[in-house]
Amino acid sequence: ENEIRANLLKAGGAAFVPEEPAAFLSMETVCRIIRAGGGIPTYPFLADDPKGGYTDFEGDLVRVAEQLTERGFHAVEFITTRNDLQLLEKYASYLHEQGFVVTFGSEHNTPRMEPIRLTARGGVPLTDRLSAINYEGACVIAAHQHLVAQGLQGYLNEKGEADRSRRIEYVSLGAQLMERTEENSKI
Repeated sequence: ENEIRANLLKAGGAAFVPEEPAAFLSMETVCRIIRAGGGIPTYPFLADDPKGGYTDFEGDLVRVAEQLTERGFHAVEFITTRNDLQLLEKYASYLHEQGFVVTFGSEHNTPRMEPIRLTARGGVPLTDRLSAINYEGACVIAAHQHLVAQGLQGYLNEKGEADRSRRIEYVSLGAQLMERTEENSKI
């Protein structure tokens, strides 16, 4: 699959089709669709590459946190295997401290067989701090989904704004929901 993609679909490949910017929905429209479906728009954070480089947008952590907030993002997700452990901890911790919902994802969309347990680049285990940040993020999402499914306001209000000062309430509700789910799965 990766070989086909690299040789045929990437720039210069026989099946490559240049993207037309006009074919893409605006970020505002995409966020509105996600919210209408009961979701929380989440910025997919690339962070550092194997050479320690960042995208122009993500290079200044303070600025990117401000700009994401201005653009209506209250959640971010990292694909942990792409990142150096120390830099992942720095970025995830800072964004968490700024009130963002922070979660971690995987590269399970490729044919490569990777373990389920998330790690940083090179198979380095996540720290307890990172595991706690990810768990809190999952709790907020669980609480949000639970409330929205009942027709109630979730983590975001009708305008897509989050009261980040109340994040801990959602963490608490989400933790209770997950504990209940775990208990019910043992029956």
